[in-house]
Amino acid sequence: MVECAGRFVYRSEYQTYDFGPQHPLRPERLRTSLDLLHALGLGPSAEEHLELPPATLDELQLVHRSAYVDAVQRLDYFADDPLLATEAERWGLGPGDSPAFAGMHAVSALIAGGTLNALRGVLGGEYLHGFNPAGGLHHALADRASGFCVYNDAAIAIAAALREREARVLYLDFDAHHGDGVQAAFYDEPRVLTFSIHETGRHLFPGTGFSEELGAGMGRGYSLNVPVEPFTEDASWLECLELLVPAVADWFAPDVIVSQHGCDSHSWDPITDLRLSTRAFAVQAHMVHELAHRVAGGRWIALGGGGYDWVRVVPRSWALVWSEMNGTLLPTNIPADWSARWAETARNNGFWPMPASVLDDTDAWHVTPRHTEIQRINRARAEALRRLVLPGLVRHAYPAYRIEAAPPKLPEVIIDAGGTPPESRVAHVEIPGEQLLLRDLCPPSLIEQLRPDPGLVAFTRRPEREHAILQRVAKSGHGSVAVAHTAAGVIVAQIVLTPAEDWWRDVPGAYELSIETSSNWRRMGIAHHLVEFCFQPGLEWMEHLIVLAMGLDWHWDLAGTGLDAAGYRAVLRSLFEPVGFRSVHTSEPNVAMHASNILLVRVGSMVSEVRRAALDEALYIAPSQRHSR
Repeated sequence: MVECAGRFVYRSEYQTYDFGPQHPLRPERLRTSLDLLHALGLGPSAEEHLELPPATLDELQLVHRSAYVDAVQRLDYFADDPLLATEAERWGLGPGDSPAFAGMHAVSALIAGGTLNALRGVLGGEYLHGFNPAGGLHHALADRASGFCVYNDAAIAIAAALREREARVLYLDFDAHHGDGVQAAFYDEPRVLTFSIHETGRHLFPGTGFSEELGAGMGRGYSLNVPVEPFTEDASWLECLELLVPAVADWFAPDVIVSQHGCDSHSWDPITDLRLSTRAFAVQAHMVHELAHRVAGGRWIALGGGGYDWVRVVPRSWALVWSEMNGTLLPTNIPADWSARWAETARNNGFWPMPASVLDDTDAWHVTPRHTEIQRINRARAEALRRLVLPGLVRHAYPAYRIEAAPPKLPEVIIDAGGTPPESRVAHVEIPGEQLLLRDLCPPSLIEQLRPDPGLVAFTRRPEREHAILQRVAKSGHGSVAVAHTAAGVIVAQIVLTPAEDWWRDVPGAYELSIETSSNWRRMGIAHHLVEFCFQPGLEWMEHLIVLAMGLDWHWDLAGTGLDAAGYRAVLRSLFEPVGFRSVHTSEPNVAMHASNILLVRVGSMVSEVRRAALDEALYIAPSQRHSR
């Protein structure tokens, strides 16, 4: 039984996580943050406060090797022993980022236990949300401390969720540094999707997190990275998130979201090169909160992460996360008594001048000279990742309309090409033991009345999310939804046409096709019936369109179909070639990356020569090159 929305995970011992007075990760940031929360009237109250036990040795070893945990314990007692200096360096605990300190095992286990047990509470239904500001130590690796992180609390908590509940976990990392340790822990694990947006590793520690790091084996496609340029500002950062995170969350359909809210991406942070404001942090937290309720039953664990301006930035950033988590409206101004208490500390540490408000006044900030170029580079990386990892149906349900004007509604496309507005049709087909209804151009009201078969999970992994995607496309009016459903109103197959974007966006009247048959209804000929129905001879409106059907052998939704790459290609050809599709060669990256991938194209008989020429050009020439010719 959920008693209240959020819990604040904190023990006073967390402040003993201390690498020394000259280290940038200062335990004082916990004191400044708690003080600001109380000054703002945000508590946490006694009911909201959780003091959780440490992670056990068995729990730590879900991620870390036993030899490493043993070394941390041993060095804990002899942190200053020069005879152990070589061993300390072997485990990443020598001089530099993560020097050994007395008591480090105990406090690191406490922080890991806080995140782990908070996640247990969320998955167990005791509360919806949990926030551990001392957590988010995302760089620690299986056998090495790294980047100020001894034990990787996020990875340990996620590993326990997999072992104990077989949960699907979406991990979102907003730190300026790549979440390499969490990614490494689950690089071949399809039940965990890690998403990290960060300053590119070409300029910043740990030097990883590039777009091509997609995962391995069964985990391919479940490690996503958006490396952004130095000096990236709010608008570009948020654009990248909007292009990817909602669509990824809908597609992956997690049981719980774990998010790391490192605020070292702020313009005032002393060790990074990004130019974000607390306004971006507020939008970020709201996005995660909304997604948690939309796709994960509200289950959400937030972690603190990095942040090295521990007076001006960290307290405000974590106040934004905590207030969002509990639906509390933040005051506009920072209380004068809080500012007075910390003014001398701020000035002595170079954190000056003090801000007057929770949200930064970015109108007074200077625009980065390379602002436009940085935004273009970041946008291109986010768009490329969309093409690479998201199935077409999901991508088009979340079109990149912020980047370019929305395409016209489907009827307008037909009318502009000289045709008459399309009308919905109904047909019946007999299969063994059942009569199915076939419908095209389904209105949103019809999709809402129908329900998905449990095996309709190829694109989003959960039938209810698949159903939501169909409704979203139908409501947009930009595409077409056709379904095969039972007399009882159960959708067992679907064909969706959505406006072609990305590589194909310059081709007028081009639509991408997504097709799926429920795993419970395959090998009954339903897909053949639905394809023949949708591309029936004499269907005038369809003859005004260019339709693209792409088969991608590396696409992870092949798992469970019983088909290998060659078999999938053969099935697509047998489905579409009889209704006028032809297999064509293209340099489009998704298709061209492997010889067994396939692009099938149907050019309607009423498509003009100008549009045919645009298609021919798009088959081989990238969009950027087309515009520069």
